[in-house]
Amino acid sequence: HVGTGHAHHIVFVCKGNVCRSPFAECYFNSLSFPENLKIESCGLDVDQSVPSPEDASSAAREFGIDLIENRSKGLAACDLDKADLIVAMEYDHFKRLVQKLPHKENQIVLLRDFAPWPEFLACNINDPYGCDLDEFLTCFKTMRRALDRLAGQISQNQRRQ
Repeated sequence: HVGTGHAHHIVFVCKGNVCRSPFAECYFNSLSFPENLKIESCGLDVDQSVPSPEDASSAAREFGIDLIENRSKGLAACDLDKADLIVAMEYDHFKRLVQKLPHKENQIVLLRDFAPWPEFLACNINDPYGCDLDEFLTCFKTMRRALDRLAGQISQNQRRQ
């Protein structure tokens, strides 16, 4: 399975850093780990800092996550070179990250890699931006299942260390 090895610094990446990657960052920060993890998020195509859409914030609240304070940030805002695990939301993001950071290829993964069967068969966690509240809820529900499994692997690896 995907190597979470000694992940101490995780960066979640999506297109605009307004919905998926900030949800992943905030959700992961709400979990408790045996050791402190540095968790960040950023977007591949961010040219200005904008808040999360209202429907994204409303949907996130259903999962106990507050996106109200989120402002989008680009790749330069995260220390990708120091990241142990870079988690992309879509295959296109994955390919762009591998092109940009070829030395990190083994540390770049898709969030879907951690989803339960049969969800992991689809490689993308599609962008709900511009969709209705139900789409955000569906997206975040899928993400939560994959994030919980990723968190379980990281916790298990930390206990072994």
